[in-house]
Amino acid sequence: MKLIAISLLSITLSACTWVELSSQGKGVAIRQQTDSIDGCQRIGTVTAKTRASIVAGTSREDKKIAEELSILARNEAATLNANTIVAKNNIGDGQQSFIAYSCP
Repeated sequence: MKLIAISLLSITLSACTWVELSSQGKGVAIRQQTDSIDGCQRIGTVTAKTRASIVAGTSREDKKIAEELSILARNEAATLNANTIVAKNNIGDGQQSFIAYSCP
């Protein structure tokens, strides 16, 4: 019975998003690597990290991890006065880097 309860709790928690988009982060757009960034000035790089698992031996949904990473990156980019981010690499072990830009 304990194992079932732990499993259900783990599944429920893995579906939760733990980070919130700040008011400043709302002003940061996400562009794809294939999108044009002509006229944009590169500000720097931000790296976002979140938990890839909640309970040892369980993994979280890739979609939720990607969502949290983009929120964290947008929040961080806003502190650099950037208004656009582009993923620099793929997600690995709950971590991803983004290039931050200031675009017109």
